[in-house]
Amino acid sequence: MTTERTAHRDAFSPDTASTRLHRALRVRLCEGDFTPGEVISIRRIAAEYGTSAMPSREALRWLVTEGALVFSDSRKIIVPELSHDRFHEILFARKNLETEVSRQAFANIADTDIEALERIDERINTAIAQGDLVSYMRGNYQFHFHIYRLSQSQVLLPLVEILWLQYGPSMRYICTRWGASSIADDYHREVTQALRHDDRSAFCQAIAADIEQGMLLLE
Repeated sequence: MTTERTAHRDAFSPDTASTRLHRALRVRLCEGDFTPGEVISIRRIAAEYGTSAMPSREALRWLVTEGALVFSDSRKIIVPELSHDRFHEILFARKNLETEVSRQAFANIADTDIEALERIDERINTAIAQGDLVSYMRGNYQFHFHIYRLSQSQVLLPLVEILWLQYGPSMRYICTRWGASSIADDYHREVTQALRHDDRSAFCQAIAADIEQGMLLLE
């Protein structure tokens, strides 16, 4: 598993089968690999990752406590379906928190990071052109969190991750419904151009505009 496919891990969290599985599932939820209303089976997850039932059960219950999954009854775990209002509220929270996290990250973004972001954005543009929503969602997550992790925030970054856990499945559904053509404006390019010009204000504005684009899809 590459660094881009690995979720953020606190330095003090234990490296166990359940925590590794939890991190892997967090990334998949952020990238929209699961859909709203989908039933998540403990047995299925254990089989996919070659673990016993116990690490799978622990990882899924952890995700339930984070609001990424819910119990539909005493035994069934599902991906929640978000209402229009709640999804809009998540995007509003994302805009405010992620703009601040980006501001904190700005001074830590090196030329090599900008080059990495530009490569990710090229892959995103190819995915949009090909209508490849899986690659689009994956690239979008990689692009944003490459920036956010550079903030090294111990407070805001975990909150942003929680929002993405709830955002990913519903955003994937919206993109599937409206198609890749709905992702019209390339604010990621504005992000990298602002970084090239060392313009923190334009950089933060482009991050905010990128998130606002998701809000417009709900109107």
